[in-house]
Amino acid sequence: MKPTKVPPDTLYRLLNRIPASFKQALRLVEYLASHPRTVTVEANSACVIGNISDVARKVNPYLWPFGYMIGCERPPTPMPNRFGEPSNMFLWSVFEVEKNPPHGSETGEVLQA
Repeated sequence: MKPTKVPPDTLYRLLNRIPASFKQALRLVEYLASHPRTVTVEANSACVIGNISDVARKVNPYLWPFGYMIGCERPPTPMPNRFGEPSNMFLWSVFEVEKNPPHGSETGEVLQA
């Protein structure tokens, strides 16, 4: 699976599939659809979401039938926090699902690059 930008017509169909009451998921999908490989803290701020992995896990069943999912991958080198220490930040994206995806990927588990 590779991070991808979602075409506008497909994004429209995805967003209409997600319940209107699931505002965090709508914001996350819309943002990541045009901003692949977004650092955790940037996605938190842009989408006003505290726990991205929880939202991804809950929205992925709506995206899966269309061949997409939200997931994350570790950056090549750990990103430092404001104190210069390695942080636990990930790169979040919408992924296009392969024909035979790895077991468990539909839940938004961490994908290794």
